[in-house]
Amino acid sequence: MTLVVLGIVSIVACYKFGDLKNWEKYYSTILFYNIGALTENIITRNKPLWLFYGTHLTDTIADYVFGFLIFPCIIIVYLSNCPKAKIKQILYTSAFISFMSLVELILYSINDLQYYNGWNVSWSILLYVGVFPLLQLHLKKPLLALFVLFILTIGGLIYFKIPIIN
Repeated sequence: MTLVVLGIVSIVACYKFGDLKNWEKYYSTILFYNIGALTENIITRNKPLWLFYGTHLTDTIADYVFGFLIFPCIIIVYLSNCPKAKIKQILYTSAFISFMSLVELILYSINDLQYYNGWNVSWSILLYVGVFPLLQLHLKKPLLALFVLFILTIGGLIYFKIPIIN
């Protein structure tokens, strides 16, 4: 049920606050996000860092809903309203990080989200601190964003001792 609520809220927010007329401008950044999410899903399939339980469907279906509906809506809303001035941009990004962290804390508190293998809400907040600026970077400098994502992924593999060979 939680997945349905998150999906509906995301669609409404995207319709109300997102620049849907220019969705193509954000499409490559949505794909960039999905590359990162898919890579995480594949690499951590045998040693997950978190799992979403807010549905009666499989976690694979939940991943698809997050990757192709919920997060694209969040990305469109975030990027299409991002201010140009640095101070406003920092405040705006901080608000998104806070909002996403609050949503995650709620999901965790109702047992719709569980953490594993050393992951916790502090890591999720740090992830959001990286993800939102990385989305902005990708919009302006996609190759640099891919390089940064690669470096961060390697760092995560090493820190969380995620085996890449079974």
